[in-house]
Amino acid sequence: MAGYLPPLEFGNRAFRGHAGAEGNVIVIDSPREIDHSDVPIDPAHDIVVHGAYLAVAVGTQLLRRGFRGFLGVDAGVGRNEAGIGALPLADPFAVPAAAVSVYSCDMCDGASVWADGVINRANETALALGVQPGQTTAAAAALMLRAPPGQKREVHATLPDQDFQLRPRIFGCWSMSLVHGERAGEVFCVGTPVDTTMTIYVHRHGVRPAGIIGSDGGFGRNGMAVAGLTILQNMGIACAAVSHLSADLGDPRSIYQDGRITLVNEQARAAGVGVGMSCIDAVTWLLESASRR
Repeated sequence: MAGYLPPLEFGNRAFRGHAGAEGNVIVIDSPREIDHSDVPIDPAHDIVVHGAYLAVAVGTQLLRRGFRGFLGVDAGVGRNEAGIGALPLADPFAVPAAAVSVYSCDMCDGASVWADGVINRANETALALGVQPGQTTAAAAALMLRAPPGQKREVHATLPDQDFQLRPRIFGCWSMSLVHGERAGEVFCVGTPVDTTMTIYVHRHGVRPAGIIGSDGGFGRNGMAVAGLTILQNMGIACAAVSHLSADLGDPRSIYQDGRITLVNEQARAAGVGVGMSCIDAVTWLLESASRR
């Protein structure tokens, strides 16, 4: 639908969940919007709570920034626990990290993660501070403020901070925020759930591909981990989601090679993509459909 706008309020909605002499807890929808936060952030002294998933690529960015600790959404945890890969990544740096259940709150909505979130997993550093599954987000974040100040860290990235070619006309990325330009006739396999904030980057960067395939992120409360399917349909873009149990969250190569489709929007269905199909076959259908236009 020409001119359709995604819900642009998602993304950079930031506030202090807690403020005190010991440090602040900053809540934001997307960790990719930290540079544009509505409130000041001091990573060395602050804990960040965000509404996105916690794959390794996200943890890499937060550790490099020097955060004292962080919390996000587990995206159903998924195959090889890739949806929370940032948790063990943070332990060697003695940084507390925890994930709230995607079924306890609305993914992409920082305020919901703060008000409704229930901890599902915590890393060893967080556990040593008293963080436990079953706690509220606020309780866990308060305990993380016992951690020493953070500092910028050198962390090796397993994925580039740009999209990259998987095969001709097929590209991968760990976030759609890394993609720019119309990119007509190309299909993107993205490591994130096909959620709301993903669609905002598609709109903001003018991306109009032949299709986008990501993870279903465990669907989540109110279906927020897959809310992007309908939004992209309204934007005229084919979109499908693979099971979070079939492919590793955060890894576009795994989404492409291992993923099995669980959900499709109408545009993808019209192109021939169906539930149960491999992502490899789904991409083929999307490319063939685009070539006929």
